[in-house]
Amino acid sequence: MLFERRIGTIVLKKFSGWSISQKIATSFAFVIFTGSLLLTLPISQLPTSNATYLDNLFTAVSMVCVTGLFTESVHDSYTIFGQIVGMVLMQIGGLGLMTLIASVITRLRGRMGLRNRLAVQEGINRGDARGFREYLSDILKYTAVIEGTGFLLLSIRFVPELGWPSGLFTSLFLTISAFCNAGFDTLGNVSLVAYVHDPLVNFAITSLIILGGIGFSVWFDVSKSVKCYMGKKCRPSLKVFFRGLSLHSRLAIGVTLIVIFVGIVFFVAIEYNNPNSIGTFTFPQKLLAGYFQTVTMRTAGFATIDYTTVYPFTLFWFVITMFVGGSPGGTAGGLKTTTFAIIFLTLYNELRGQSNVNIANHTISRQQVRQAFAIFLALLGTLILGTSLLSILNPEVDFIYILFEAISALATVGVSANLTPTLGRLSQAVLMFLMFAGRIGPITLLDSLAKRTQKVQDVEYSKGNILIG
Repeated sequence: MLFERRIGTIVLKKFSGWSISQKIATSFAFVIFTGSLLLTLPISQLPTSNATYLDNLFTAVSMVCVTGLFTESVHDSYTIFGQIVGMVLMQIGGLGLMTLIASVITRLRGRMGLRNRLAVQEGINRGDARGFREYLSDILKYTAVIEGTGFLLLSIRFVPELGWPSGLFTSLFLTISAFCNAGFDTLGNVSLVAYVHDPLVNFAITSLIILGGIGFSVWFDVSKSVKCYMGKKCRPSLKVFFRGLSLHSRLAIGVTLIVIFVGIVFFVAIEYNNPNSIGTFTFPQKLLAGYFQTVTMRTAGFATIDYTTVYPFTLFWFVITMFVGGSPGGTAGGLKTTTFAIIFLTLYNELRGQSNVNIANHTISRQQVRQAFAIFLALLGTLILGTSLLSILNPEVDFIYILFEAISALATVGVSANLTPTLGRLSQAVLMFLMFAGRIGPITLLDSLAKRTQKVQDVEYSKGNILIG
């Protein structure tokens, strides 16, 4: 115990002089590099595998960045040991290495310095340090409960189909992959297409995706309200229950429900008569397919249909959904639901002539509004850069497929129109950059690469007048 505590202290001291952004970026880069080496070991490779080190590196990036894109499939490339390595990489990528290290250190009664604690808070999008140890412990507990429930539900389907050993392993792999919004599976190259009409698989996977992507703080907020109702301390009303949640939780849940509902309507309406996608399905089957695609497009990476068969406008709508992404503080990527809401409300209030951004009798601070627009512009700029590079490198590919693949990587979604495996190594390197930038955040990535200089003072000059519009 004493030895482990000293090791933890030494490691933390090495990082003490680094910025928060550098610590986050380095922790992910370290896990990616380690994972690529483990996946390259002979014990991880099937005898028939065609995966090179660059393929293993791409897979490691995709797993740690919980994306789901691949150049060589997990099913055709890796042994059971390699797939176990993959599960560990996805779990670390979903929760964050800094979070797991901090959890171990706090459990060993070790002390974390303020800078390291701030780095973990930044990694899990937590604004304050109150109840820090309990918060980390609860993350691990809730993760275990949610993944355990998902594992049992999926086992009901896959154990009868694949037998006990293979069925249990497949259920565990899918559970971790879905909860971490990673999108990997061990079923082959066609994801969950064979289960497009299976309610159990569809609802189990989508529930894990939503719970993983909604954010840790929302879990605890909802759990607190549920306990209040179970203890009969709160009035049993859905409206009162929703109002009892924090503003962040209400906004995250509300935008999530709106995005899912609108996504289902758009998908079913556009693809309703498309014989290549869902045109031959019954109406309930179309709704189920629309629900699954909408949920998975919010950063999960699974698929129950072939995306090369849908109409171009459907792909464009998927691009918008992927850009919005999940919620802060979870395993999802993208712009984030609350950030999108702040930007939308800013524009809405500007059109009404309202200078403040108000929602639910609360006013959003100008600092948070500025941060939301900064994140939006950074993500949009990174998407434009990545899409431009991919388009230049692959002029023969339709632009909508280039854009679809680029946002899938940047928003750490992982859905694909079967394009990634056909791309050249340079294009795949661009996708790896997009996945990494999307997982840690473009602003965090730029800040981690920036040269440390003296802090810039916030100088204010005389007011300037510029024509806008």
